This record gives sequence, structure tokens and C-alpha cells, in this order.
Amino acid sequence: MRNILYLLTFSCMAIGFGQEKLHLKVEDSKEKQPLVGAVIHFLGKHYVTNLEGEVAILNLKKGTFPIRVTYLGFEEYQGKVTFPTTNSLVVISMIESLNELSEVIISSSYQGVHRNTVTGVLTKNDLEKQSGESLAKMLSSVQGVSMIQSGATIAKPVIHGLHSNRVLILNNGIRQEGQQWGADHAPEIDPSMANRITVVKGADAVRYGSDALGGVILLSSSKLPYGDNLHGEVSPSFSSNGRRTTTSAKLEGTVPKVPLWAWRVQGTLKRAGDIKTADYYLNNTGVREENFSLETGWEKELWGIEAFYSQYNNESGVFYGSHIGNLEDLQTRFQVGRPLTTYPFSYEVNAPKQKVIHHLAKAKAYVFLPFGGKLTAQYAFQDNIRHEYSVRRLERSRIPALDMHLATHSLDISWENMYGKWKSQLGLTALSQENYNKPGTGITPVIPNFASVGYGAFAIQKYVEKRWEAETGVRYDYKTLNADGYGLFGQRYGGNRTFNNLTYLIGGSYKPTDFWSVTSNIGVAWRSPHVSELYSNGLHHGAGTFDIGDGSLTSERGGKWITSVKYQKEKFSTEVDLFVQLIQNYIYDAPTGKTRTLFSGVFPIFQYQQSDAFFRGADLEIGYQFLPSWKYRLKASVVYANEIKTGRYFPFIPSERFSQEVSFELPDTGIWKNVYFSAKHQFVNKQTRFDSSQELVSSTPDAYNLFDIGFGVKLPLGNQSLDVHMSAENILNQLYKEYTNRFRYYAHDLGRNIQLRVVYSF
Repeated sequence: MRNILYLLTFSCMAIGFGQEKLHLKVEDSKEKQPLVGAVIHFLGKHYVTNLEGEVAILNLKKGTFPIRVTYLGFEEYQGKVTFPTTNSLVVISMIESLNELSEVIISSSYQGVHRNTVTGVLTKNDLEKQSGESLAKMLSSVQGVSMIQSGATIAKPVIHGLHSNRVLILNNGIRQEGQQWGADHAPEIDPSMANRITVVKGADAVRYGSDALGGVILLSSSKLPYGDNLHGEVSPSFSSNGRRTTTSAKLEGTVPKVPLWAWRVQGTLKRAGDIKTADYYLNNTGVREENFSLETGWEKELWGIEAFYSQYNNESGVFYGSHIGNLEDLQTRFQVGRPLTTYPFSYEVNAPKQKVIHHLAKAKAYVFLPFGGKLTAQYAFQDNIRHEYSVRRLERSRIPALDMHLATHSLDISWENMYGKWKSQLGLTALSQENYNKPGTGITPVIPNFASVGYGAFAIQKYVEKRWEAETGVRYDYKTLNADGYGLFGQRYGGNRTFNNLTYLIGGSYKPTDFWSVTSNIGVAWRSPHVSELYSNGLHHGAGTFDIGDGSLTSERGGKWITSVKYQKEKFSTEVDLFVQLIQNYIYDAPTGKTRTLFSGVFPIFQYQQSDAFFRGADLEIGYQFLPSWKYRLKASVVYANEIKTGRYFPFIPSERFSQEVSFELPDTGIWKNVYFSAKHQFVNKQTRFDSSQELVSSTPDAYNLFDIGFGVKLPLGNQSLDVHMSAENILNQLYKEYTNRFRYYAHDLGRNIQLRVVYSF
């Protein structure tokens, strides 16, 4: 396709010899090298640069016209050209987006905005190798990212020790809003929708809003295929542990004879049964998912519109062993650390369980303004429906013990402009939420009904030089919360709260040589206490705990300084990330040592509290190609987190961990491509930074080692291709427990798992 466009471009130049024409050249601003295949959007048409990075536009009238240029790995160029021009050649210089240049850093739909922040990435190839896994499991392969689990099937990403309400997730540019306050509430997102996932490790609250104390996770699909023919892919996968089958499919193209109108449809089906440890099944840990998304857009030269809709449907069983009938059994389970009774494998999902439906609809429009800059407006609506079922008497197990409906409206308006070496961005945001607990459950909801409204405004300024750049920004947020509910004995509780705060960031990057680069930024972020932390007073079914809030909690406010130093040559690369974070009024839940007896069993009581916190740590990654086809990669992470006043450690902070991987790649032939073999070792240390007064048991799990192997190949089939990935995780079938698994009191973690993944592209 690209060769045809080159030929057409040359033909136009030949025909136009001797005529009046506008001659353009697109080049790299740093190296002054021509950019081949850059797309020039001009007067409603698209032009592609030739092998010299040039293109000629014929029969142009006199005047000044807007022009836009896009090229993978570079920031989008926006400007104007005047015709006729005194220069025989108009040169357009494009700025590299460092986020697109390596496997470690990559941009999302916010192209070019992360050059001054420390980020990690999962590329499309990484996602293919992990298809069928949860979002948290995928992200745990990024250094500095781990996961907190509630059993074998419910997991949330953790960035430098922080998770849930302290980590923002943006799904195709929309801030994901579900019941993310619960550690047992996994993100309601199908990662198969994403073409790339970016992890912003800094506290970037200016750009994305409050709550980004831990970081930001950006999921973005590929650009809509304007002008392309119909194409797609089918991705089935199978996992031996849980006998999980997952099938994802995607189809996209352009409406026939309407090249400006593109579309995409995607869907995923997943079914899994009981997960197995090295010794026994974890009964009632099956999963069922049915997800799909639709996307369409219309792109003109100076404006465009997009629409997106997705629906996520998940039913997950909660391990039987986490719901215990009496105090004596609970104490015995803590001592034994595993279920006393297990059953054969089953696909059935019974109470206790969760059912979640999440709808997301988005409309977006943008326009390039006559006086300069790009104005974007985006509206989104999300509807989150969560049912949690508990083991109850007679037929009442079929009635949800928790029936929550959360509706969210959001509006984002932004303007950005590039002029010379400067780039400016201004934005306004608004978000409205209403949570409704549907009556008739027969059980007091764990959180009350509430309504919340928030507004924000921000400004970001960036300056770019050849070897360095700097960025600064400021944001103001205002938020109201109105909660109203009834307690166990009919007493009314809740209240009205108002929060506001100012946040800012300053960051920069410097590349003294072609091999060394340094990125550093300081960000101040804040988070108002969630209604669950203020007013919880009931059984949290998925977590198997009885939660109690504190209505006097105040907002968290934290500052994070993170610096990344990188060295990269052809055969050797290394990256070190160092961070320090202070959080005032850090909110966390911890066991009280007491229990609450309900009809459905006996449950440990967790209560929310707050104190000033000190987080610090480091991430390390080293890559070395020691032979032409052999590569070695090492990753390591460590996080320390403790209360400043007393020095005691906070619970559920991940322990030290490192992984090392050796891979071998065969050279490409006419039959196969991208053939690789890999062997991986992961070590997770015992968590010694541990306060037994904040735990249900007096010790933490032992350190453990896991070993994995993998294989992959790409088989070209004419205009089609078949990618095959095979892996075996925990190949030695190690019996172990992970400290950040909230069900480690009752059971062990996942045993051996053999997986097969296929991607057929057509």
C-alpha cells in the first residue's frame, strides 16, 4: 500500500513539472534526516512523503492554509503554509516522541505527553503473549508494578506500593469509574481492547486529575484505520490451570467509498473453572466473561469526531474457604493456612460470587482552530452494576447481598498548541457520580448511597530543545460528597463533605549523549477520602472482611519525586528508577484483631485509619545481548513504606522481587519469523518489613522461586499471518503464598499452568 502511494506521489511530481507547485519536505528535527512515509493532511487530502521525505502539491491557489503532519514515533505537527513561498522547498521539522522509541517507554492516545515522566509499557506483542490474563497480571511484568489479589481470580495493579483509589486507569482516554475502592474489585476492563498499555509511575495529578498518587495506567487502542481495507484478527487461547478458554476477535476497516469514515468492532469470551494450587483445587474460583466494544470515527483535515462504546460482563466465584462458619473454624484455618475440605474440579460459579456489568460510552470531537491550536471536547457516560452474593439460608443465596449501581458523567475540554519550541495545554474537567444501593437485599449495604460532583482546571507548559526539555503544570480541583444511608439497626448515617486542593508538577529530561538519558519529575497529588473509607459498616463479601469506616478522615496529599537514568547501546541497556514519596494523612485499612459473627459466618474486622506515610524504593532493568541470538534480561523492584510517627510498616506492601530471563531467537526465514525460546526465573522475598499488630497472623509467607519457559513463532501466510505462543508457568509446581494476596490466610497460590495462545491476522 505504501509503495503504491510513493508511486502516485512521484507520478504527481512528474506530471506537475513546470507547473506551480508547493514542494514540502518532512525531516527529523534533531538529525535532519528525511522521514519516509510521513502523512501530510492538507486541504482535505492525505499525502505520503517519498524516499527523500518529500512531496509535491500541484495546482494550489494563493493563500495561507493549515497543515498537519503525522508520523509514528514523532509528535503531531500542526502549522500553516503560505503559497506562493519565497523558498523552493518548505521544510517541516518534527519532534521525536521519546515515548515511542524503546520497549521501555511508549505513548498512549496522549501522544508525546510523557517525555518528562517515568513510564513503563506493554506493547502489542507483550499483550499477545499474555492474552486471556487479567489486566493486573499483565501489568505485573512491568518493573515497579505488582498486584494485590483476593484469591486466584481477582487482582488489581499496584504501582510502587499503591493501588485502588490511588491509581487512575484511563480506558481509551476516559477515566475508569467503577467500585474501584475495594481491593477485591478488579478493574472492569477487557485488556484485549488495548493495542498498548502505558504505566505512568509519577504522581501526575495535573494532567489526569485527583487520585493519581500512585500513578496512571493508560489503555489505548490503535488509531482507527482510515482509508484501509477490511482486516482483523482472531486470538484463541487455552490455559491448563482452571481449564480456561479465551477467544478474542477484532474486525476493522473503512466504510466502502467513504475513506473518511472508519470503524472497529471487538469482542472477548472467557470461561474458566476452579484454579489449582500445587496440591489442591481452590473451589468456586471459576470465571465467566463476555465483553465487546464498538468504535467509529470521521476524520477531516481540520476536524474529526469519534464515538466509542464498550460493555464488560464478568461473573467470578469467591473461594469457598474465605467464608467460614464460626470463630473456632476461622482460628483453625489461620493455623492450618489451607482449606480442610476440597472438591473435584468444576466450572460452576456459586455463592459467594460477584457479578459485574460495566457500560462505557464516549463521544469526542476535535477541531484545529484558525488562530492556532487544537480544541478537543469529550463526554463520557459510565454505568457500573455490581452484585455480590453471599452464602445464605434457604434460597436467599440467589438474592444479591450487595446490589450497587454507580452512574458517572464526565466532560473534558482541552486546548493544546505548538509554537516553535513551546507547547501549551489548557483544560477543564467535570465529573458527576451517583451511587444507589438497590433495596431488597435483606442486608445492610457496606457503603451508603452517595452523590459526588467535581470540577477541575489545569495548565501545562513545555519547552523543547534538541538535548533537553522541561515541563511544568498546575491544577485546581473542587469536589463535593453527599452520603446518606441506614445502619444495621435503622440508624441514619452519612453527611456532606467538601474538598479542594491545588496540585502541581515540574519535570524534565536530558540526553547528554546518544546513549545516556535522564528523566526526573516532582509531582504533588491529592485524594479525598472515598465514601467507603468514611462510612463503610458491613460485610465486604468479595474480600471476606467486615469493614468499618471513619467519618473524620481528611484528604490525602502527597509529593513524589521519581528519577530515571538510562543507558542504551546496541547490545547492552540498563535503566534505574528511584523514587521517594511522602503522603500526609495516608488512609489504609488494617485488621483490629476482632471478628464479627453474621448469619453467613464469622469475619475478621478491618477498620480504616490514617497517618503520615513515607514510601521509597527503586526499580532496575538490565538487558544484555551476549551472543548474536542470545539475550539476558534482569528486572528488580523494592518498596519500603512505613508510618512516619511510629516507624511501623504498613500492611500489604509488596516485598523485594527480581526476575531474570534468557531468550534465544532464530533468524527469520521464508517459512517462519520471530522464533524465540525463553526461560525465566522469578524470586520473591519474604516480607520482613511487617507489623504483626496490623495483621491477622503473626508471620508472613516464606520466600519463593518460580520458573517459567516459553516459545513463540510467526508464520507468514501470504497477506495473512499466524502467531503462536506457548508457555509453562511455575513449571516445577511450587507450593507458595504471596504476601499481597488477601486470601493467603486460607490458601496457597497458583500451581503449574501451561498455556497456548494463537493470533490469526488477516
